[in-house]
Amino acid sequence: MRSFALLSLAAVAFGTLPAHAAGAASVLGQWSGEMRQVDVERETRYPMTLAIKGKTGTTSYPTLKCAGTLSKIGETKGGYVLYQETVKNDPGGTCIDGVVMVTTDAGKLVLGWYAAFEGQPSMASAVLSKDAVK
Repeated sequence: MRSFALLSLAAVAFGTLPAHAAGAASVLGQWSGEMRQVDVERETRYPMTLAIKGKTGTTSYPTLKCAGTLSKIGETKGGYVLYQETVKNDPGGTCIDGVVMVTTDAGKLVLGWYAAFEGQPSMASAVLSKDAVK
């Protein structure tokens, strides 16, 4: 207990926390940028926004006519946070549910997304910037 208290005090004094302690908190907030999706036969890019509020979050893909809700399913000691994404399509949307993994690096949110569709992998990634607080 004493070593944890000393570690916490040192982290506050130096303004840092170990990656596994900072991971979940550092991904919180509103983020936006461009997603790059790679499927077996093609690659596409589209804008996305992401809002993470701890154990839950939301995603929006306006040009794909869909949005999703995130439910936290795990976190690694290295600061990666894993969410299940459940998608709702607007008319004309064809998005599918998947798994989202996020972490922060160099002030950006790094996102990886994975799903299986018709027996094939579908993967996407993004480097998102934190939106300014309004």
